[in-house]
Amino acid sequence: MKMNCLRTAIWVVGSISIAMAMLVTSRMRAAEPSLADELPRLPAVGASDALKTFTIQHDFSLQLVASEPLVADPVSACFDEWGRMYVAEMHGYPYSAEVRRYQPKPLGKKDAAIIRRLEDKDGDGVFESSLVFADRMSWVTSVCCYDGGLFVLAPSKLWYLKDTDGDGRADVRRLVFTGFSRDNVQGLANNLKWGPDNRISLSSGTNGGELIRGGESLGSLRGADFCFDPRTMEVEFLTGGRQFGHSMDDWGHRFVCSNSNHIQHIVYERRDLEGNPGVSVPNIIRSIAAEGPAAPVFRTSPAEPWRIVRTRRRAADPEFRKRLPPTELVPIGFFTSATGVTIYRGDAYPEEYRGNAFIGDVGGNLVHRKALAPNGPSFTATRAEQGVEFLTSTDTWFRPVNFVNAPDGCLYILDMYRETIEHPRSVPEDIKAHLDLEGGDDRGRIWRLAPPGWTFQRPSQLGELASADLVKHLESANAWHRQTAQRLLWERQDRTVVDAVRELGKTSSSPLGRLHALDTLQGLDALTAEDITRALSDEDVRLQRRALVVLSQNLGDADRSVSVGEEMSASLKSLAADANPQVVVALALTLRQLSGELRSGLWQQLAATASLMPDLRAALLLGATENRVALIRGLAASADGDRLRLMLDLTEMVGLANNAEEAAGVLAVVADDACADSVRPQLLTSLGRGLRRRSGSLMELVRSSAVAAGIREPIERLMAESQTVASQTDRSDAQRERAIGLLAYASFADAGPVLGALLTPQTSQRLQQAGIAALNQHPGAEAGTVLLENWESFSPASRKAAVSAMLSQKVRTTALLQAMTAGSVKPGDLEPADRQLLLNHPDAELRTLAGKVIGQPTSDDREEVIARYEPALETFIDVEQGRAVYKKTCANCHRLGQEGHAVGPDLVSVKNKSARDLLIAILDPNRERQPNYASYSLVTAAGLVVTGIISGETSESVTLRQAEGKEETILREDIEVLRSNGVSLMPAGMEKDLSPEQIAAVIALIRGGRGQ
Repeated sequence: MKMNCLRTAIWVVGSISIAMAMLVTSRMRAAEPSLADELPRLPAVGASDALKTFTIQHDFSLQLVASEPLVADPVSACFDEWGRMYVAEMHGYPYSAEVRRYQPKPLGKKDAAIIRRLEDKDGDGVFESSLVFADRMSWVTSVCCYDGGLFVLAPSKLWYLKDTDGDGRADVRRLVFTGFSRDNVQGLANNLKWGPDNRISLSSGTNGGELIRGGESLGSLRGADFCFDPRTMEVEFLTGGRQFGHSMDDWGHRFVCSNSNHIQHIVYERRDLEGNPGVSVPNIIRSIAAEGPAAPVFRTSPAEPWRIVRTRRRAADPEFRKRLPPTELVPIGFFTSATGVTIYRGDAYPEEYRGNAFIGDVGGNLVHRKALAPNGPSFTATRAEQGVEFLTSTDTWFRPVNFVNAPDGCLYILDMYRETIEHPRSVPEDIKAHLDLEGGDDRGRIWRLAPPGWTFQRPSQLGELASADLVKHLESANAWHRQTAQRLLWERQDRTVVDAVRELGKTSSSPLGRLHALDTLQGLDALTAEDITRALSDEDVRLQRRALVVLSQNLGDADRSVSVGEEMSASLKSLAADANPQVVVALALTLRQLSGELRSGLWQQLAATASLMPDLRAALLLGATENRVALIRGLAASADGDRLRLMLDLTEMVGLANNAEEAAGVLAVVADDACADSVRPQLLTSLGRGLRRRSGSLMELVRSSAVAAGIREPIERLMAESQTVASQTDRSDAQRERAIGLLAYASFADAGPVLGALLTPQTSQRLQQAGIAALNQHPGAEAGTVLLENWESFSPASRKAAVSAMLSQKVRTTALLQAMTAGSVKPGDLEPADRQLLLNHPDAELRTLAGKVIGQPTSDDREEVIARYEPALETFIDVEQGRAVYKKTCANCHRLGQEGHAVGPDLVSVKNKSARDLLIAILDPNRERQPNYASYSLVTAAGLVVTGIISGETSESVTLRQAEGKEETILREDIEVLRSNGVSLMPAGMEKDLSPEQIAAVIALIRGGRGQ
């Protein structure tokens, strides 16, 4: 009884305590504003009042040409030959009716997107007529006019729609392609564009997919854009795989953008990379902004309340918030959501605007302008306005997602006009409950960006013109008129205009007129060698480059009859002496389509160029598909600097071809007295490297019947001498390093003891690492045994190289894990990225063993780790400590300013993220992993294991980018396994190596010295 009374008393006291605690908590919460109070929804601005919100530079002005209810959610548009504007309205964003990877519930409207046709019937420059051309589509992202109808991109499908009965609605709906992934709403295929070659190209986005036509798979869209012939639906895959934005300039250069990386130039198309597998071409897609990929921006709009709340939660010091205005408390100041990069090609603006790039930042409610200048075969894009943006709005609903070059010569801005444009996963759930991520889906504006003093004049309706009259428009100053005229002539296939077009190509004072004449003749199957030769000799280097592209396409097409005669040969030789980088690189890429002495002579002429820039060197390698031994012989006597590197890369390509007769020819060059002594071991090393990549052997080649005795003997003597030179301490490091490199391809019985003897503290770091690299080239377990025997004596740099060597082959990886199990190698000897590689190894047994030795961090424990590290963000931060951590741990894969390697995202682009967001990205890198930074493991038939992100693909090879920006190109025929690891290249488990204070310090460094 007493015990029951005691229990009752305890229960009563406990209940009172709980009640008091709840009361105190309730009062504390009552003292703070609720989320509902803190998250007022910023109101929309009516279309008639919106002009007051804009600030525009240089006396330009905005003119509203369409708004709700005539149009809503515009994301893409095109004008037909009658001046009617077709608009893709992406209703449903950001949700979908089906469950997807980043959307576990079917939240969206089903098939809500539509295509509208806007028409200015009274010719006053404002659209007053709006018809629904097509509806019941999902996530429409692009439209493109063709043959009286439209191609419509609505992932996962691409349609052709046409109105044949004149009622303004499409009654033809033909499925053309399928297979575009809908995985991420921010990574959809987009922006269909007419090209100069009379084909339509598009950006496939970052989602990838498998392109299907008529039930047949045409290939993967991973990292690839494509173009197609709208008549035959023939497809060519292009370089690509970026986000929402795709544009061409007047000369056919393609530009894309991706989040903070706001302007990129596609320097090499896939067609440029085919035909010579194994050539690794860096920076195929080139970031060209002079200010860096994540340039600063200057918005005038206020911060959205939800952003302030999200950031305030992470700013522990109340004084910090008081010191700064609200706009400094949100992720602003740099490009975070670049979209719709478009090259201005009209004739209404002053001359200095032609060829400028206009880019929207939907998160910053602004339009940014870049001036482009040639830089080698690419460009440099420089901010056109200093300290301000070309156009800003104080209205946070202004969302400039895309642009259109219009018939009137102006640029039109497509304003999706949304309350938010944000991926739902980027917003905390409790904040999201107070937002409407679909708010504004019934609104939208289209603005004409007009220059000062400009008056609208109704453009010509090209659809009513006869073919002969269209020819005149091929030299219009307005790209829309030139392009539409060329398209109509191509659609009509009216060969009665061939003579007139050819005459235009001869006599037009406009380089662009001569360009369109060339491309129109090709489209009409009327192009001759004389037409191309004339363009090759044109005074405008841009037309010369385009003529080389056209020549390459024609020579590579068996259905075309263009041949290279004496006059064209003379023009090509003249171009080879040209100093213009765009011309000589294009010429080098054309070489593979040529033959005989002309091809060899042009190659040698280009290789002798005074400044052999990296792009020309890469293009020459791509063009060297025959007579390579003769090319190597021509370089061997005097090769140095750039030409030496060219020769060695060319020699490796010979080894990669694994042709005994050709490889024996290189050995003859090495044995020849004309070859410089310093070059001989380097040639053999490069040949051996190429042979090893194809499971061949240099020594097997030397001892084969393909090599004459008179050549074999000096080669064997040189190999034997390399053992002596590598061991001689009185030789220079450079001499010993060349000898060590050659030992990588000697027999292991000869090379192993010499290389093992180098792995001592008495040997310089440079030579130790050369020895490790040479051991790595020897297949099998023996080299791994040598490395493990010397493990304890390795410095951190040598140990890092040794770990890479152990992980490069399965048999050695097994030995490493066994050593870790035995305790002779510690998990801490491996960097986080190496541990992740083991935990995601393509071999299941090794994955299991690695999990036992290392311990697999689970997604469930990430929140606990983040919570444990978060308090450090509130303490005093030593930024210099952060710099030391960055250099040691992060610089291998991330650039920060001018430091580091561009493998993962540039850290400047995340500078204005909150400290907690960066903490999550570091400790839980797979939470919002971007597809283009996914880790892949590749295993070759010879057992080589390579892990990295896919940086390039062709039909013949795959290129993986690894830490320190190193790239490895593997032939597809040598690939046994290519497997996505399902995780980011950024390793999880950084807490095993870095303390909370160290991570907080590197976060402060990234954020420019700011903590919290």
